[in-house]
Amino acid sequence: MKYSVKFLKYISLLVVAIALFSCNFESMKKVSEDRFFGVWELQGRSMLEGIKVSIKKNENGVLVGNVVEINENKYVKLFLEPGEKFISKIKRSSNFEFKITEKKIGGQLFSTYGLKTSKEYKVVFIDEDTIDFGSGVFYKRVK
Repeated sequence: MKYSVKFLKYISLLVVAIALFSCNFESMKKVSEDRFFGVWELQGRSMLEGIKVSIKKNENGVLVGNVVEINENKYVKLFLEPGEKFISKIKRSSNFEFKITEKKIGGQLFSTYGLKTSKEYKVVFIDEDTIDFGSGVFYKRVK
């Protein structure tokens, strides 16, 4: 009985060591908010596919995104215009993870019925030019 408990301790230490050494600590380093600056194209959501948003800091130092170009979707054309604020804020939630608050298409209509007009997403950078929203939804840098 004594040997089996000792053996289990060694096995569990070995599993923990393997888990720690197999982690990708490089992806957990602090990501600069400056990586958001630029023009991004929305990909992965049929209604929003191809919309371009310019992200920069406003006069209060908050990262926001304004629409540069819309797509041909009839609802997008009805409820969204170039120059309009689409991303109301971007805030850090960890060294490498951020929260982006996006305006919902038709938010003006939703507000009439007391519904939320924006949605918050947890995002991470996959590489220098790709922001991952999960489930196949991305922002791709175009400028």
